[in-house]
Amino acid sequence: MPIIHASILEGRSIEVKRAYIKALTDCSVEVLQCRPENVTIVLSEMPFEHYGRAGKMKLDELTEAGLTVESYHARETKKNRT
Repeated sequence: MPIIHASILEGRSIEVKRAYIKALTDCSVEVLQCRPENVTIVLSEMPFEHYGRAGKMKLDELTEAGLTVESYHARETKKNRT
């Protein structure tokens, strides 16, 4: 029975989180040859001020780039669809 813990940055829509949970479940079923009802997904959302990389808080990176959390996700969604 796989239990998958995934940490994501806050701000994604319910639809995106629903699709992510479905994709993780589908992949687990295919690769691990288990039933969907045996797959558990735990999503943990982190505020941007709780995440940093290379010594810099993600929230500060957004601010310096003139972005809000919402505009960041809109930009990333658009980028990933092209």
